[in-house]
Amino acid sequence: MKTITSLLFATTIVTPAAVVWQPAPNALASASWDTWSYSPTPGATGSGSQGGAQTTSGTLITGSDLQTAVTDSYEFPGGLGTNPDTYYFHTGGGSWTGSLQLAEPVTHVRVSYSLLDFGGGAADPYSAAPAIDGAMSLGGGQYATDDGLLLGTVFFEDFALDGPQTEIETTFGDVIFPGYPGSFRSVDGVQVEVFESAPIPEPASGILALAGLVFLARRRR
Repeated sequence: MKTITSLLFATTIVTPAAVVWQPAPNALASASWDTWSYSPTPGATGSGSQGGAQTTSGTLITGSDLQTAVTDSYEFPGGLGTNPDTYYFHTGGGSWTGSLQLAEPVTHVRVSYSLLDFGGGAADPYSAAPAIDGAMSLGGGQYATDDGLLLGTVFFEDFALDGPQTEIETTFGDVIFPGYPGSFRSVDGVQVEVFESAPIPEPASGILALAGLVFLARRRR
């Protein structure tokens, strides 16, 4: 696989609808969605496409798509409600499937999604964490995000693929069971990043890890 310069200079352009992502500094390319168009009517289930990524970085991505599957119907103002910037589940629930087509193979992936804070605190992550068939999870984490209007939490999961690949598909979402009370989540954005080595932790995790090492060094003195 040819060596590709990572996009250290890439930054996220913030708009009123945009999630403020903290991209990994060694990401080769990324695709993100933060405005929604597909939504079944309240009381119905179904699945549909949110279209191609609204923001991309790098030159590797040749195609992208994000599917939303409403597997347990919601009531108004669920779905888009009156705000296409967030996808709201109160009653009901669903799953999200992102896919990328790439010009060159990659070996690692980070999948992130942003949920608006709920009830004065951070929302809980989805019960079904991001997964990629055949890939090994390297763990994940979370960090706070603020676009100047809305507060949220980004949850991410890192993966090592089972070999170099040019097509990526990942799914995450609710786990539906009898008596399921509802998701109580507002999805503010989804991002998929690709790599040719393990993702470097996002800045918040890196700072915490460094602080921990300094603390241990001081204790050993």
